[in-house]
Amino acid sequence: MTLTNLSLILFSACIHVVSHVALRKAANRNALVWWVLLWGCVLFSPALIFDWRPVSLQVLGIMILSAVFEALYYYSIAKAYSKGDGISIIYPLARGTAPVLLMIWASVWLNERPRLGGALGVMAIAAGLYLINLPRLGAWREPLRALNHSGPRWALLAGLCISLYSVIDRVGISHLDPLLYTYIALCITWVFITPITLREVGWSNLKNELRLNWLGSVIAGITNMAAYIIVLYTIRNGTPASYAGATREVSVVFGVLVGVWFLNEKGTAMKVAGAACVAMGIVLIKLLG
Repeated sequence: MTLTNLSLILFSACIHVVSHVALRKAANRNALVWWVLLWGCVLFSPALIFDWRPVSLQVLGIMILSAVFEALYYYSIAKAYSKGDGISIIYPLARGTAPVLLMIWASVWLNERPRLGGALGVMAIAAGLYLINLPRLGAWREPLRALNHSGPRWALLAGLCISLYSVIDRVGISHLDPLLYTYIALCITWVFITPITLREVGWSNLKNELRLNWLGSVIAGITNMAAYIIVLYTIRNGTPASYAGATREVSVVFGVLVGVWFLNEKGTAMKVAGAACVAMGIVLIKLLG
């Protein structure tokens, strides 16, 4: 990974923190996600004018498939949290598994062959994401033991969906500019999650969330879309999808730091250990990947 691409991915992670902070402050997370995607569709609509080019049926099919998995991700992560299992169980399973699965899919379907150092970097990032919300090191088995419950299984499905739409998007941007591709794909995602959101959340809760967090949802809509577009540009510029997908998860670490420093959230040794693992993984990818 070049220094330029690494810098761009780290920048995208920084601006994506806005979405993490907005979700922390949301009265209803599902409602806020709906507004974030809608604002992204509205505010990035000039892409249809300034970056327009014909979209083949093949590329449209790729975008629809990506949107299916992204919508399923939003649904499954919401179901995971709704089952009563805490973030220390759900989060490690959802985010910790995605980078490893993405590396496998990229190797099988995209013929990406990560170097040993790069593969170790991805594994270190995955380990950091797994650790970062555990209450203590001795609890590392708890998410795995909880797999006999439905919530953790929904979390695993969420991680699978992240890895699948990421590898699908890698194929999509080889046929279409990342800006236009991301815009259309996320608009389709919004269309897919709308009936689910209306059924699960209801219009009154959607209106209430907008009233409480309208500015945060607008800013998050901009940063959420922009962050992913930047990552896809780095992939198109030569960064392996497995490296980019793992490195962009540093936004989670930034989100934890913002929570501790500015939102009065409790800092723990596991947060420090998780952040250190992610940082070590990024260094391995940069130097040995």
